[in-house]
Amino acid sequence: MELFPDKKTLIHEKDRGTHAIMGFKVQRLWDPPYLQVALDLVDMGRVASVLKSLPENDHLIIEAGAPLIKKFGLSVLSEIRKFKPNAFIIADLKILDTGNLEARMAADATADAVVISGLAPVSTMEKAIAEAKKVGIYSIVDMLNVQSPAKVIASLKVKPDIVELHRAIDVEETAHAWGDIPAIKKAAGGKLLVATAGGIRTNVVKDALKAGADILVVGRAITASKDVGHAADEFLEQLNREEIDQFRIMTDF
Repeated sequence: MELFPDKKTLIHEKDRGTHAIMGFKVQRLWDPPYLQVALDLVDMGRVASVLKSLPENDHLIIEAGAPLIKKFGLSVLSEIRKFKPNAFIIADLKILDTGNLEARMAADATADAVVISGLAPVSTMEKAIAEAKKVGIYSIVDMLNVQSPAKVIASLKVKPDIVELHRAIDVEETAHAWGDIPAIKKAAGGKLLVATAGGIRTNVVKDALKAGADILVVGRAITASKDVGHAADEFLEQLNREEIDQFRIMTDF
């Protein structure tokens, strides 16, 4: 496994707002909803097995989870691309400081998006978001343990591309993390995608979409499944386009 590829394979195109690895360019999320598969794993063998089993689908996003990045570093993104070269890949850094530096690091490692903690100082969030825009990748603010996500978004002079409403793995509760999604979108001027994470199973997908979610983040329900491909397909089948378009009439601003 090559965890430290030659730097010459990384091509950073500052002027065009994109980055590339062997010609790869950042994708855009124009057509929600999406299924985001969170690789909160620390075993590269299991990562490889999951990636090989995931279906090819334009509505499937891959997240390099914090545990995975902490163990292998951002270079793990290049390993993911060996299996899914065309995937939209998120680097879950949960940035708390040095916002511009870490956002650029994610871009240099070929991430399509970088995660910023909603608990970070406002200046850190704004610097990370601004840097992400400069290098042409998406910025995601993770609202884990944030009491009022809409207030945080309203306080930012520069808005992120995505807000993630997040129930922690270690928290034992039955409530799902989708809260008041229309209020969050309104705080961002309407131009915002909202993801929901934590305890998402196929039986709650429709409820999350009706609440206004654009991205459903699923971890162990897929990655720990005996049949990863089938588990992912079950979630993707719930993303019914006709029904979703009707939901958006009621929830979008």
